[in-house]
Amino acid sequence: MARLSLLTETFPPEVNGVSFTLARLARGLTQLGDQVEVICPERTSTNHLDENWSEFYIPSRKIPGYDDLRFGLLCKNLLINHWRKNPPALVYLATEGPAGYSALRACLQLGIPCVSGFHTNFDQYLKHYRLPFLKPLVDRYLVWFHNKTKVTFAPTHWMVDLLESKGYHNLVVFGRGVERDLFSPERRCMNLRKIHGVRQDERILITVGRVAAEKNLDLTCEIFEQNMALGLAKAAWVVGDGPEMERLRRKYPKVHFTGCLDKDELARHYASADLFVFASETETFGNVVTEALGAGLPVVSYDYAAPGQYVIEGKNGSLITLGNAVGLKTAVSEILKTPNAAFKEMKSFARQSTESLDWESILRGLRGEFINVSNDFKKNTGGFSQEFSTEEKKSTA
Repeated sequence: MARLSLLTETFPPEVNGVSFTLARLARGLTQLGDQVEVICPERTSTNHLDENWSEFYIPSRKIPGYDDLRFGLLCKNLLINHWRKNPPALVYLATEGPAGYSALRACLQLGIPCVSGFHTNFDQYLKHYRLPFLKPLVDRYLVWFHNKTKVTFAPTHWMVDLLESKGYHNLVVFGRGVERDLFSPERRCMNLRKIHGVRQDERILITVGRVAAEKNLDLTCEIFEQNMALGLAKAAWVVGDGPEMERLRRKYPKVHFTGCLDKDELARHYASADLFVFASETETFGNVVTEALGAGLPVVSYDYAAPGQYVIEGKNGSLITLGNAVGLKTAVSEILKTPNAAFKEMKSFARQSTESLDWESILRGLRGEFINVSNDFKKNTGGFSQEFSTEEKKSTA
């Protein structure tokens, strides 16, 4: 057993892929017997009072345009004083912002090993917020930041290769699992389809994610309305919330925007749709892609991140060269023209393609990497008393 600190700027009840991944990480490590402390901005509610991790709050401010999200402020002295009282065996940094920078400096000063996770393509977001001139500066900072940690965990081999080409060192894959009991074809609901006037033999298009500029939802909605106009799809759903919601609702009146859904409703919408379309170009992974596959949906997306690893052309979807919007539009229409029998086979293969995505084995592997970092740190520095136990509890993650 070891005491671990996980520093993040987003955590449940905030709804996004990073938040859910980090909650799964905290939950899985506690089930394996570790003491996990989540360091994050304080939220108005937590919705997980029955969890076994503890929380420590850092000063923060609202992110402009994202009223429900906050970024941590500089807090090096606060973290030093906190960790001196009860030092962790290892610190996992899930943000490179001011709070992450403060934690990195605190770890270096106290002699605590720290690792980092590459969870968000901040450098790719800049073009969507009219700040492309900052990209070289942000790129240099991100490389510097992650190379100061012992290991940087990235979610796919594709991302590892990309980061290595930019000068990142000590990269290890930390994959993602999927809750196959939740995201399952068994959740298909004919009543939900009837509400939207869709028969069994008609098709629904769906995308899921934050309704924000970086998700390329104008292209997705264009594809949705185009295929409804052609009679290839009967309905189209955008699941999620965010600052672009009202603008997109006005611009694409034939698309149904559900807003944010709880996990059960989200699973029901996945399973009740027929084809998942994902036009985002800024993902580090894309949890929604494996959730859609788990629910039995073929996926049409760009060939990178999670789609590039789990979508097999013609078997459970279609992959298009990153940035080729015309190709993406064509691929969606072509799959919608697939005869029912072949389409059913694609849906079955989509479900099968997630069989190896088991959270428990993934988190055991990650914990093994943490142990290696801790052991190497002690060997090279001759210090630090906190240790990982090699005795793990049986996880129920």
